[in-house]
Amino acid sequence: MPSDWTMARYVAIACAVVALFLAAWVISDVLLLVFAAILVAVGLHGLSHTVTHYTRCPPKAALAIVCLAVAGLLAAISYLFGNIISAQVKELFHRLPSAWQTFQDEFHLHGMTDDLMRRAEAAAPSGATLLSAVRGVTANVTNVLLGIFLVVVGGLYFAVQPQLYRNGLLALVPAQHRAAAGRRLDDVGEALRCFLKAQLIAMVVVGLLSGIGLAILGIPAALALGLFAGLAEFVPMVGPVMAAIPALLLALTVGLDSTLYTLLLFVVVQQVESNLISPLLQQELVSLPAAVTLFSVVAFGTLLGPLGLLLATPLTVLVFALARPEGHCRR
Repeated sequence: MPSDWTMARYVAIACAVVALFLAAWVISDVLLLVFAAILVAVGLHGLSHTVTHYTRCPPKAALAIVCLAVAGLLAAISYLFGNIISAQVKELFHRLPSAWQTFQDEFHLHGMTDDLMRRAEAAAPSGATLLSAVRGVTANVTNVLLGIFLVVVGGLYFAVQPQLYRNGLLALVPAQHRAAAGRRLDDVGEALRCFLKAQLIAMVVVGLLSGIGLAILGIPAALALGLFAGLAEFVPMVGPVMAAIPALLLALTVGLDSTLYTLLLFVVVQQVESNLISPLLQQELVSLPAAVTLFSVVAFGTLLGPLGLLLATPLTVLVFALARPEGHCRR
């Protein structure tokens, strides 16, 4: 039978574990931002490693080249396509109300819409409550911008000195387990790099196919819709559905036939992504069963909110990488 001192130690350890989980829950948003910054660092480090491999330049010089190249690419896209995308996004938002009106006309939903509007007006804030709501929206926008800034800057810091942070994390592990923990960290980093590489290719392919297909069908704002479809591909299951909704609404303004063709286009693009692109990239990607991916998106989105929904897939890759045997992901 354990002594009183042993029981007290077990109770203290249990309390410490519970307190640690509670603290992690309270700062979950911060931890998710840190994880997003790590993803940025992994992506930059992977690109700089490729530059070093082909040019033999020092790692930090390769990282500087990659950062300048990414910044230049974003600036070039903004300069060359910014006006086009901006105009199409404005057209998208300008046409959506009429598209919604067309949708109501097609399916005779005016009565239901009026009822929803009356309920919304009854629940709408007024006076000081409206001012509080505006302040809340402003605060949310500020938090999003601050979060993006922290992720980018934090990712740069992580990418510049990855060994510093790796060694600091391993210092928390008992000495006899540090070698195994280091190998596990390497496997996790490689799994995330594989995921980002495959995900980027899938996003580009889906965005191009969707944009080109919508342009051929004559759907307004095809470029903006294709860009949105590519970005939404980062969130599996939910993202493609969200990307299809504005496209279908705009297609209704063109005609019912265009709406059906647009729906068929999105189904075909997703089938190509699921049955052709993903299998080709499977050797570069930590294999995630479809059911696991679906429920992980729902679970992380429910538990952690929008940021958890956005990072659900890489978080699932992280969990699978930790559970897999060492060296599973190809180097």
